Amino acid sequence: MSHNFKIIDVMHKDELINYYDAIAELFLESFDKNLSKELWQWAYLDNPFGEPLVSMAFDGKKLIGHYAVVPMNLESENESVLGFLSMTTMVGINYRKHGLFQKLAERVYNLINAFNQPAIVFGFPNESSTPGFIKRLQWIVSDKYRVIQISKSSVYFVAEKITRIKTVDSLTLNMEKTNIKYWRTNKPNQQWNYINGLGVKPLDGIADIMHLGERGNLHNLALEQSYNIILPIQENDILPEGVITAFPYRFGYRTFNMSTAPKIFVQMSMSDIF
Repeated sequence: MSHNFKIIDVMHKDELINYYDAIAELFLESFDKNLSKELWQWAYLDNPFGEPLVSMAFDGKKLIGHYAVVPMNLESENESVLGFLSMTTMVGINYRKHGLFQKLAERVYNLINAFNQPAIVFGFPNESSTPGFIKRLQWIVSDKYRVIQISKSSVYFVAEKITRIKTVDSLTLNMEKTNIKYWRTNKPNQQWNYINGLGVKPLDGIADIMHLGERGNLHNLALEQSYNIILPIQENDILPEGVITAFPYRFGYRTFNMSTAPKIFVQMSMSDIF
């Protein structure tokens, strides 16, 4: 890289808070909207899993690049792995031809690899960012996931499909721990309930199935309304009456210190952060 940009790695919440104003400025430039400090603090500072990992590039005092992951460990019935949700990836408009996206991400990945424990960085990249995650960061990205809308007549179809994909080896968020349950269901301005293994967030005329735990049973839903849920659905799959494909929902990941590809039970509780 020909430019002499200063790069800083941050691994502690009490240090990261000092960079909020710079991060908010770059966020506004990148996404054309203000960064909620309350939401940022919830995701990065109040996170019960531990410390965020952030790599930032500066041109003088101006923040021009930002790659971050927040901890979100994933568990199956047999194991637990370090999990990190990739989010708020940003490069300043005038600095997007200097390789900063890859450079900052790899610095964060080196920090994760140095833990010398099985770990996964995962996320839900949009259409424009997906090629970069695949080509430059060696992510595995799947296009098979869809948000589908279900009703009373299609609950059996969905329950059967989940039974096939959710095995004892499937990694997902563990919502049974009190501190994690409280944090995850109390996102600023978007609270939802997790009761008896079933997490549901009400919306206007519909609801999101945020999480299905070990004790969760879709047949306990109040079926006078429709629900959204993430499922691996192919475009040519034959769907029963009462199932509507709402929109694609890409899921991607990269593993560290793992010899085999993981089985992951993808749920809305693993997303829906910003």
